[in-house]
Amino acid sequence: MFGSKSFYMSVWRWHFFAGLYTVPFLIMLATTGLIMLYAPIAERFQHSDLYEVEQVSGQAISYEAQYELVMRAYPNDDISRFYLPADAKEATRFQVQVGDDTRAVFVDPYKGEVLGDLSISDAWISWAEGIHGTFFMGSTGDKLIEIAASLMVLLILTGVFLWWPTKGGSKLKAAITISKKNNRAFWRDLHSVIGIWAAIILLFFCISGLAWASVWGEKLTQAWSTFPMEKNAGSVSSTLTHEDLNIKNLKQIPWGLEKAPLPESTSNGPTSITLDHVVNDAKAMGFTQFQVYFPKNDKGVYTASATTMSADIKNAWDDRTVHFDRYSGAVLADVGFMDYNWFAKSMAAGIALHMGQFGILNLIASTVFCIAIITLCISGVIMWWKRRPNASFTLSPPPMPKDLACWKHAVWILLPISFLFPMGAIAIISVVLLDMIAHLIAPKLRNLWAS
Repeated sequence: MFGSKSFYMSVWRWHFFAGLYTVPFLIMLATTGLIMLYAPIAERFQHSDLYEVEQVSGQAISYEAQYELVMRAYPNDDISRFYLPADAKEATRFQVQVGDDTRAVFVDPYKGEVLGDLSISDAWISWAEGIHGTFFMGSTGDKLIEIAASLMVLLILTGVFLWWPTKGGSKLKAAITISKKNNRAFWRDLHSVIGIWAAIILLFFCISGLAWASVWGEKLTQAWSTFPMEKNAGSVSSTLTHEDLNIKNLKQIPWGLEKAPLPESTSNGPTSITLDHVVNDAKAMGFTQFQVYFPKNDKGVYTASATTMSADIKNAWDDRTVHFDRYSGAVLADVGFMDYNWFAKSMAAGIALHMGQFGILNLIASTVFCIAIITLCISGVIMWWKRRPNASFTLSPPPMPKDLACWKHAVWILLPISFLFPMGAIAIISVVLLDMIAHLIAPKLRNLWAS
């Protein structure tokens, strides 16, 4: 059955239908992925006057004094985060919520003055991540992308089957070389060669991307992968989770902590500890490059976080999030990479690779991968365009196999795979129903047209 022409045609037909939906999404994801790789680099270069201090001289004022400078400059706005400068030449950054806009505010610690601010909400990386995750369409966009990611798994599996050599080493050699015999053969071979090399990486990105989705991710995998903060901290919030620390459209909290409730301060002192107290305690605990989130309310906590998700560090094994009581400074919870479950660990480790954080070679490899995916999609469209009968503008899918048993067998083989991803199952069942309806009404329409 698996070696028959009818079964091959069945798989090809499924590959076509999966590609029909996913290709626009793949191009969008790869393009926004490229923007997300280079936007932070471009922003630092473009606004070096804000990111870097003009002159390193004298004694820097305390972090608490810098915090008070920002409070005076933005008296009616909420200061939510502090970024520890990477070195003496870097300005101190604070995150401030100004109405609906989240802004990065820069402070020169030597002059003791606010240098200016930049919108985070309107930054290229926020815009790209908003499209990358939801198309700025909320839950509707999230589900559309989840369907695409689910069908990508089907696209990869059927693509590998179509590529798989059937006879001998010469066939294998042909499967990894690009033909120059004619135009369509060139595009077919380019498509298959890029596809087979990118398959494993693309599959990993699909699975990790689905882990953020609202159905397969939030309802299934993220639910059992979330760190049980209630068992670690004495008191936790009933309303606030770690996800509330994220900026809108920009995820910076580790996946395994997003749904975990935030701890609450158990002391009731008259005043909070200072920002310098938190920074010094975090450094004493081994933190090097990190961020500090300010308490959300009277029972809130200071949170020191160093993660690959927020690009503080490059080694996921050093991921660490510590919560401090805002009044006593006591450590309420300390969560590191080894505390994550296996799936959350794989997500944390994969994020750094995904974002090209492991140095210049990783950045180049991620760039090449994004370009390869765009080329893969374009070559698939060109192949379809050249295969159309008589240059017609019809959909022209691969023909339904004459042996319908093989078509049914292909359906039953694909459905168990798709049921691992609920949104993919809905899409596949919809395609089956639409295909059956089209085959039932097409002859009647042709007869009606002829009469």
